[in-house]
Order: sequence, then C-alpha cells, then structure tokens
Amino acid sequence: MRVNDYLSVLMCQLNMTLDCNSKDEYLVETESVYEQIGKAFKIMQDKQPDVTLFPEMAYVKAFEEEYKRFSKQGKIVAAGSYYEDGINKTVVFQDEKKYEIPKSYASGAEPMTRRIAYISPDEFLDVELKKHEFEVKGKKIYIFNCMEYYHLAYYVARSSKYNDNLFGIFTICSNSNTHVFEEESIALHNHNESIYTFMLNCISTYRGKSYGDGQSYIYGPISIHEKEWLEKEGFMVKRNPMHILSLSGQDTEYAFGEFICSERLSRFGRSDKYVNNPRAIEIST
Repeated sequence: MRVNDYLSVLMCQLNMTLDCNSKDEYLVETESVYEQIGKAFKIMQDKQPDVTLFPEMAYVKAFEEEYKRFSKQGKIVAAGSYYEDGINKTVVFQDEKKYEIPKSYASGAEPMTRRIAYISPDEFLDVELKKHEFEVKGKKIYIFNCMEYYHLAYYVARSSKYNDNLFGIFTICSNSNTHVFEEESIALHNHNESIYTFMLNCISTYRGKSYGDGQSYIYGPISIHEKEWLEKEGFMVKRNPMHILSLSGQDTEYAFGEFICSERLSRFGRSDKYVNNPRAIEIST
C-alpha cells in the first residue's frame, strides 16, 4: 500500500479559558495555552501530518507564521477560529495561504447567534459549501465549525453530489453537548461507511464556569482486527463498528494517526483487499 493512500491527521484537544461580551467570544491567551500549542508544533514537526486540527476559538494570531510554515506542500492546518466584528471565523492555512470562513450556524449560547440569519441547508450546500472544501493528496475534505456539522454533515454524507471523492469531514468545536453531535455522527455513518468524521472539541471554562467537555472522537472505516488491538492497548473504543477512538475529555490530549482512503479497504482479514486501517495511532498528553 502506497504512502499516498493514507492521510495523516493530528487532533489537538486543548484546555482553554474562554470569555465573552454581548458581541464577541474570545480566547483568554494564557501561558498554558501557549505551552499546549507549542507542544502541538513539536508534534507537527516530528510527524508532519497532512491535516492538523485545533479547536474552535483556539486561533492565536501571534503564531500565524508557524501555522503558515506547517501548511507548506499542500498540508492543512485548521488553526481554530476567532471573532471579528461579531462573527466567528474558522481559520485554515494551506500552502501558506490563509483562509477565513465565516461560521454559518451558531448555538444560542454564542454571541454570534444574535447577528446572523438562519440559512437553510439547501442554500448552504449550494452557496457556502465550496468555501469549506479543500483537497489533500488528491482527496476532498470539508472543514466545518461546530454547529455547521450538526446541521449539514448528514446531507453531505448522503448526497453523491457532495460525497464523490470525499475522504471525510473535519470539525472543530467548543461545546458542552458533544453527545448530541456523536448521535448525529452515528446516524451519518449508518448510511455512509466510506467516509470519516474527525470531531475535535476542547476542554474549557467559559466565563469562569466549566463548558467545553472534551470528548473528541473519530468515526470511519476501521479494520476489525485493528479495533481489537486498539481496545487491548487501552484506547477508548466503543462498540459501534464505525467508531475508531475517543479522547478522554479529562485533559489536553493529542491524537495522531494515518487513515486510508476507504475505497481501497476491506475491513476483514480474510479478504484479498485487506489492509490495516488506521495505523500508527498515538495519543499523548
């Protein structure tokens, strides 16, 4: 199996302090956050992931040159998001170019929800989806910000118009209801067994109270024997056949792995097309 058949992904579940006013939500840039992002940069330097995810609200402008450097040669760094003029913007770097994508859906807890009008999923898919589309190693991915996944991922996964050559959906979050998102992911993967969901949350306090609950997770095609090995090695593995792993939600964690383009995959060892998937899985704190 060629190296190019796999995408390597790094998910950085950070422990953050958030605050807000009536217009904006913002990251409190503590020394702890700098240290956590600094460790992420060391892992990125070592692993050279094709895609790196930081949580919603984790973007730090002071690190912009580092984000650009790690986005060379087609790599993607979803650096998180930040508020500008009352709108939450997802920040993505590829080939040292910076993309800022306004978030289209918000929960009632976000200041932004008072400033945007509802957009129907049909309108979003026709007008806005292209802004979220990127290509890595010839594979299409979508990058969503929190509630965008909840409103839209199911439609993307079930439509041949959008899921053709789709590797997966990568979502950055900062919320306290991750189980609701995971229920949506299970429904999605019940219908489409060929794509991945990478859901990255943060652990956070919001205005001094516990908020983001961690609970990041990955769903997608996984070899049956690799699932058994991950469980034996102590990874958090659920019984759902498409569940690959979850992070603990207890502290800062970094998850890395290599994931195969699924049309090349049989998940059973008896098949001539069997390849181990995923591979090189690591979780560090």
